[in-house]
Amino acid sequence: MGVNLYELERVTAELERVGARRVLVQAPQGLKTVALQLADGLQRLGFEVMLSGSPCWGGCDLALNEAVEVSADAIVHLGHKGFVKQDVLPVIYVECRYDYGLNVEQLIGRAAPILKPARKVGLGITLQWLNYLERIKLALESCGFSAFYGQSEDGRLYPSQVLGCDYATAKSVEKEVEKFLVVGSFFHGLGLSMITDRPVVVIDPETMRVEDITQNAKRVLMQRYAQICAFKGSRRVGVILCTKPGQKREGLASSIVSMLRNAGKDAYLLVLNEVDERLLPDDVFDAYVNTACPRISIDDQAKFRRPVLLPGELMVALGLCSWEEIVSGGRYFEWSIRDGRG
Repeated sequence: MGVNLYELERVTAELERVGARRVLVQAPQGLKTVALQLADGLQRLGFEVMLSGSPCWGGCDLALNEAVEVSADAIVHLGHKGFVKQDVLPVIYVECRYDYGLNVEQLIGRAAPILKPARKVGLGITLQWLNYLERIKLALESCGFSAFYGQSEDGRLYPSQVLGCDYATAKSVEKEVEKFLVVGSFFHGLGLSMITDRPVVVIDPETMRVEDITQNAKRVLMQRYAQICAFKGSRRVGVILCTKPGQKREGLASSIVSMLRNAGKDAYLLVLNEVDERLLPDDVFDAYVNTACPRISIDDQAKFRRPVLLPGELMVALGLCSWEEIVSGGRYFEWSIRDGRG
């Protein structure tokens, strides 16, 4: 994957349109080399370019503060679709979709035996593989499957696109399908499997590895329920408020503090930019509630010595809703993404 001439021309035109000459290029770890290629191309065209060296966890994680600190005129953000509405600086997105010769027929040939005996299959695809959506659909149909993919109601996602915290496109066709096929990563497949009662098969096009991860999700849910039980004995709770633009949920965090205090617990807001186990004072708090990226609690709980609940899990811990409601009802991430997105 690299930056082609079309993308360079498009980015250049956008930068010129907004009058930007000093540019901060931001990319997730896997696209740092592509960011360097883009920076070289822009510098040859006379732009002053800086590279963000900070971690980038998604479209929710714009380097706005960095850009302001170094007086950048604009951000060029790689690897994600526009996620956050803001008026601080112009942001130009480069999606970096894969366009090399993926053998789609071989890909689906590997998935077909695991998808069977289902015939109606829902498709979820990560952004980088969306150029192959129609070919994947046709390959499934040639193997005897009916392929379905949906759209998000507000248009924030492309048809069939899934995020680690947002599966609206898949959920919109849930009633029509017997299984889901997620093309992209096991990370994304796990998230979908946690909010649907349909089996989820994942295929990684880069490694051609295929797996039904339904049982993995059940194990994770059991671990999450254990954390809820452990949380119930906590007295002093830190409520994590993240300052990343797409994860900053002040209203949600404040309401959780009030909810905890009404339940008789000592609750405090903890303001962080990076939610890192090394930064959480475990000698002070018995547990945490995470209003930042919900996947921190799901994927990184083992790194923390204390329970780090999601808002929905907190509702269960306080007896305000049932475990079945957030799992079977597909609401696991609902409270977590309520007010962080523009």
